[in-house]
Amino acid sequence: MTLPESGPVVRRKPPEAATEGHLSEFAYNNLLDLMLAGELKPGAALQERKIAQMLDISRTPVREALFRLEAEALIVRRPERQLVVADIGLENYVRLLDLRRILEVEAAGRATGHVSAETCAEVEAAIDALLNANHVTSAQHWAVDDLVHQSIADAAGNPMLAQSILDLRRRTHIFNTNRISHRMEPGCAEHRAMIRATAGNDPELSQRLMGEHLDHVRDAIVDYLLGIRR
Repeated sequence: MTLPESGPVVRRKPPEAATEGHLSEFAYNNLLDLMLAGELKPGAALQERKIAQMLDISRTPVREALFRLEAEALIVRRPERQLVVADIGLENYVRLLDLRRILEVEAAGRATGHVSAETCAEVEAAIDALLNANHVTSAQHWAVDDLVHQSIADAAGNPMLAQSILDLRRRTHIFNTNRISHRMEPGCAEHRAMIRATAGNDPELSQRLMGEHLDHVRDAIVDYLLGIRR
């Protein structure tokens, strides 16, 4: 695995007396964290043996985690069979964002009136903490973003819709970790408006705010990707 000699930070410890399924989930979450934090960059090679050593587990759950990441298109297999972190082209990336928009706008409408006051307060507190932090890590930003979007997706009442949104968000989040920092404050304002709208009773407002938010994210990421490709 292409990493500094000191290796990446492992964010979790292997669960004691865990089954192979639990260890596979453990490996998957650690690798996903590393990609979302930008510690595993697009093109970085992934080797079962080194990952297993880093996580202090056997290779079998690592292999299962890699299969899952490959199925989600977060990693890809080169012609020589080597697995690397994916770098989705601009056209495919825009298509992913377009699909996110379709699903999340629909979810926002369905969620309206079903987001509790307690959930709304929890989300707003997390947004405030993010804005007041002296230094915001990628993991902290992702956690709040996840809380906002998944609270709305879960309130839509369709677990398959919520899971589809989560999978798409993971695939697109690889590209905006630490790349569009100028969007944090506007994004927080948009998140606050979205969660308040879904706690209200106007589905059309919720859908409009979600659509505008995702359009802003798309435009910022496309500008970034075009900039680094010039």
